[in-house]
Amino acid sequence: MMPRRVSLQGLHVTSTRRAFLAMPALITAKANAQQPFPTRPIRLMVGSASAGSLDFVGRLIANGMADILGQPVVVENRGGAQGALAIEPVLRAAPDGHTLVINNMGALLVNSLVQNTPLEQQPLEILEPIALVADVLTVLVTSKDRPWLSLSDLLAAARGNPGGLSWGHPGVGASPWLAALLLSQMAGIRTVGVPYRGGGPAMVDLLAGRLDFMFATTPTCFPHIQTGALRALAVPLLSRMPHLPDVPTLAEGGVSGFEVRSWFGVMTTKGTPRGVIESLNTAIKQTLAQPAAIAQLDGQGIAPLYTTPEEFSRIGKADREKWRPIAQLANRAT
Repeated sequence: MMPRRVSLQGLHVTSTRRAFLAMPALITAKANAQQPFPTRPIRLMVGSASAGSLDFVGRLIANGMADILGQPVVVENRGGAQGALAIEPVLRAAPDGHTLVINNMGALLVNSLVQNTPLEQQPLEILEPIALVADVLTVLVTSKDRPWLSLSDLLAAARGNPGGLSWGHPGVGASPWLAALLLSQMAGIRTVGVPYRGGGPAMVDLLAGRLDFMFATTPTCFPHIQTGALRALAVPLLSRMPHLPDVPTLAEGGVSGFEVRSWFGVMTTKGTPRGVIESLNTAIKQTLAQPAAIAQLDGQGIAPLYTTPEEFSRIGKADREKWRPIAQLANRAT
């Protein structure tokens, strides 16, 4: 039987010859599919400006992953829009694991619960979780030039001047924002929150006297506490922080039951193959297990917090329900 002839754009090619001509393309496609991940540099979007705690952790993770995966991991700071600017490139990227985002709990969890925020969709639903990477704590601090020597002093000043004291935060939903809003609710004070593109820029204004106080993440505030430029008033934990044993908890200052903890997580584009997710997760796990990385994090008051993608998803959903009432409080205030 003669091979069937088909027309391709005016050219007559037999089906046998067409199959033969297609073989190189099929071989190339198969070879590309079998190429080990990653095949090119990885982009890591950091949802804050430089010099903040998220930037510190992001660069530590990027350096470790680059060594393990054998490709550069390029950090891109995209602060602003409450973390949405860092998430947007990941949503548009090909689902191949070469574009990642590291962001705080607020950007990845809480923002979508708050009205009038740039990101209305829940990142836990529209991105692929890779791993939680850090347990991040905050400290209530004020400038050394402010007169308040204790939490009680600060609360008395706020009650005596409703709406007169200001505080900075790196975005709606971030742990400093959650802590300040919770303090306002539990202590019965009214203050003014000022958003920034990250903890670093907010700290600049606090040190310059343009803010009265703030809850600052430990990498952002520790160096300034050590030099005496900042005064630590309280920690938002149920027990004292080992790194600041002389600083009382908010409960000791009269606000009982106050605790705010947060995390940083790494995610990628929805639909990324499971094998790629596992490679990224393993690289993060190995990075966080390195003694040098542990020491660097501990020096900033940060604890490594490695999880599997499934654990990330489970913790995220539980924390979303935990902070939903605070988000509703913010909604009522707007």
